[in-house]
Amino acid sequence: GGMFIRADWARYDVERGTVKARGNVYILSGRDEITANSVDMDLGSETGTFRDSTIFMAENHMYVTGQEVVKTGEFSYTLKKGWATACKPEEGKSPPWSFTSSTTKLTVDGMAQMTNAVFHVKNAPLAYTPYFTFPAKTKRESGLLFPEWSHSSRSGLGLMIPVFLNVSPSTDITLYPGYLSERGVQYGGEFRYVKGPESYGTFMLSYMRDDLVEGADLTNEYKNDGLIRRDANRYWLRGKANHDFGDNLTGRLDLDLVSDQDYLQEFDEGSMGHTASNLVFLDQFGRDLREETISERESSLQLVKVWSNMVASGELRTRQDTRHDILLGTDDGDGVLEAGEYSIVSRTTSPLQALPRLDFTGRIPISGTRMSTAWDSEYVNYWREDGIGTQRLDLHPKLISFLPRGGWLEGKLSGGVRETAYQLESYGDSTWDKERFQDRQAYDFTGNMATILLRDFDLGKSDWLEHMIRPNLVYEYLTRTQELPNLGDSLGYFDGVDRLERKNWLTWQFNNYFTLGGVTKKGDFWNRNLGLFRVLQTYDLREENPASSGLPAEGKRYDWSDLRFEATVSPVPNWALGYQTNVSMYGKGVTRYELLNQYNFTGGHLLGLNYRYLQDSGMIAPYFYTDLGESTHDLIGMAGVRLTETISASYYLVKSFSEDHTVESRVRLIYQPACWMMELETSRTPDDERVMLIFSLDGVGRVARLGKSNL
Repeated sequence: GGMFIRADWARYDVERGTVKARGNVYILSGRDEITANSVDMDLGSETGTFRDSTIFMAENHMYVTGQEVVKTGEFSYTLKKGWATACKPEEGKSPPWSFTSSTTKLTVDGMAQMTNAVFHVKNAPLAYTPYFTFPAKTKRESGLLFPEWSHSSRSGLGLMIPVFLNVSPSTDITLYPGYLSERGVQYGGEFRYVKGPESYGTFMLSYMRDDLVEGADLTNEYKNDGLIRRDANRYWLRGKANHDFGDNLTGRLDLDLVSDQDYLQEFDEGSMGHTASNLVFLDQFGRDLREETISERESSLQLVKVWSNMVASGELRTRQDTRHDILLGTDDGDGVLEAGEYSIVSRTTSPLQALPRLDFTGRIPISGTRMSTAWDSEYVNYWREDGIGTQRLDLHPKLISFLPRGGWLEGKLSGGVRETAYQLESYGDSTWDKERFQDRQAYDFTGNMATILLRDFDLGKSDWLEHMIRPNLVYEYLTRTQELPNLGDSLGYFDGVDRLERKNWLTWQFNNYFTLGGVTKKGDFWNRNLGLFRVLQTYDLREENPASSGLPAEGKRYDWSDLRFEATVSPVPNWALGYQTNVSMYGKGVTRYELLNQYNFTGGHLLGLNYRYLQDSGMIAPYFYTDLGESTHDLIGMAGVRLTETISASYYLVKSFSEDHTVESRVRLIYQPACWMMELETSRTPDDERVMLIFSLDGVGRVARLGKSNL
């Protein structure tokens, strides 16, 4: 791509095609820039030797410096006693971070391979390795990635050294071997592939033979929860994949299998932890993992076919119960429950597996009318290793009609019939002595009527405020022959299809919508939602209240639901404020309120708040009278502020007022100059206190994760 050379003194040998340059040498080779005290080069082969030289590799924004730099090709170099950084060097100052080495081989198409490498922050050496590679390149290459250091009071000192394997242009593998001083050797791996724009997958596996398994040792019990942990083989397999078969036929796979209920909480941090894995899946697939505290993990395989007005799907969905054995016993005083001092309480049922579930839904307009037919249909085979399962067929056809357009009244009417049939089965040691075949019929009707009142208010300067009032009346009716299947109090029901609450409800709504609009100086129209205010309430037309409503023993009738108020407002484009509250009609006062606030300030500042109160945790819409559950009162708050151009801080808090304790608090300080980032985070939960220090380097990635828990 040509070469430009400038120096205090230079000599060019035309016959040999060589150049000697001395003093303030500057060379531009393609986009790469080289400075040196002296240069000897062969222009034909673009090779040579530079002394006291600095090279800027523009393709990956990397600076390399060495006492002696040998140019071995057009864009390849070998350095002796040099260093490398992505930060632009300043005269007389050390770079914010750098790697020094005795020898470095560097190529834009390969990796930077260092011998006797030392990682520095300013002039302070922090880590040494006899051999190290990092991706100073534009093409993917196999090699070692940055190690990860950690410290924990339970796990001890830890080290993980990832290895990247570039299998093909569309496939790669990253291995994560590691060691924890209190637990033993860790193994991990990540496999990624791409078959097309909508066909790709990512799978991860973590495994360790844990030396810290507690068994029945009460002196080292995790969370002091009285559970026995006996299995030292601990693992977590997770992954997601999408595949486009063409012709609107797609498939997707979600895997989440873990050895025990504690694994995801104990190993939440780090490159292979739950937090990092969840962010990867959200970014690549838009689907997340279940929270780490949920003991029942789900995996599924789905196939979906889409037509213009119909959708057919099939899935296999499995659930894994990861709960530990329940411990019952009495210690003799030595802190260890020995044989004969404890017993194991077995689980009465195993989780349901949907093998398979088939769905077919659709909606077809009736020609020449404002009506359409719609249907929801489902077949599912619920199997479990031990307990009661079923084959269930659920058919729900509906007829939908809209009122004619153009009048002062708008509305929608729909009515349907529903047949649900069960073939109940017993598995394992369980027995079923009731009728195996059961069925249920249900009938539903919904009417939704509304009218609109609209007025615009002139705000001057070609701006206006639009106020739309939409009174709304909704009638819902649902009746059924019986509640099926009758599984008893211990088993409950399979899912929400089995529990259909009878309805004869009339709901009134008074909706107010506010919109700002105007015309710009260029003549373009603009508008944005300013907010809404809504009041609504439901009246129960049934003669008796259902037993499931949590009513007091005297059986007094409560026809009206809570009176509900909802308001949202956005005074400026980056500010959203919302408030909801319920007022009881029967002397219970305010039964619910929730305040939501999200404000993104100019300059990178952030303020968020979610403040919630429920008088009874069993409250559900439309909020009829209930005494189910306990009071819940909590707050989630977050704030972020940019202190300077390079320093920002944030705070996150989850507070439970009903239980009078802090669920989680987290403070984060980020320092981010031009070419690197340092993140310091402290967090506290009832079970753990942790400090984490993270370095990220431009052009290289995350260099280290240093932490300590249970301080």
